[in-house]
Amino acid sequence: MSIIYIALLSFASVFLVIKTRTAPTSHYRNIFWALASAVIMKVSAYITGYQALTIRLPIYQYALIDNFSTLSAVVSNIFLFHFGISILTQKVKTIIDYKVFPIVLFAGYIMLYISGVIDTAELNSTSKLSFGYNGAMLGCVGCANLYYEKKKLQEKGNALYGLLLLGLGLFTYAATEGILSLSMFPKTTIDVLNILSAGMIAAASFTVTDLMKEHRGKIGFV
Repeated sequence: MSIIYIALLSFASVFLVIKTRTAPTSHYRNIFWALASAVIMKVSAYITGYQALTIRLPIYQYALIDNFSTLSAVVSNIFLFHFGISILTQKVKTIIDYKVFPIVLFAGYIMLYISGVIDTAELNSTSKLSFGYNGAMLGCVGCANLYYEKKKLQEKGNALYGLLLLGLGLFTYAATEGILSLSMFPKTTIDVLNILSAGMIAAASFTVTDLMKEHRGKIGFV
C-alpha cells in the first residue's frame, strides 16, 4: 500500500514541478508552487519513514531518519496550509511575499519544538491536525470556490474538472490524515483512502495546472 501511495504522489510532484517551472508568469503559478512543495515533502516523509520501518539500521541512523521523516511531514503540512490559504484568498491584495509565509510558520514551529513545548513524539500528529487538516480543508473550499467563480464567467475546459477532483482529493486527505487517523477505523481502510486521495491529486495535476496559462500577473495573497 505504501509503495503505491509513494508512487502516485511522486508522479504528482514531478508533474506539478514541471508545470510550475515552465508556466508563464501567473498568480496561479505561486499557488501551485506551494502544493508542489507540500507533495514533495510528503513523499520525502513517507520514503524515509518506510525505510526506517523496513531496513535494519543502527540506533543513531534510525533516529536521524525518523527525525528527518517527522520534519519532512511537518514542512509538508505547513506548505499544504499555505496552499489552502493561497487558493482560497487568491484575490485579496497584500504586501506579504508568498515565499515568506511557510518559512515563518516553520521557524515558529521549530522554536516550539526546541523549547520543549511540543513533544517530539507528538510533533507529526500536531502538525497534521493544525496545518495539514486545516490546509487540506481550506484547499478543498478554495478549489470549489474557484470552480464556481469560473463557471459564472462561463469558462470551460478540463482545468475546471481538475479543480473539482483536486478538491475531492484534498477532502479525502483531510479525512484520513485528520479525522480517521484518530479513530478506530481499520488501518487497511485508511490505507485505501490514502491511495484514493493520492490518485485523485495525481490525476488532477494533469489538468488543474492548465490554470497557470491564464491571467498573467502576480498573486494577490502570499
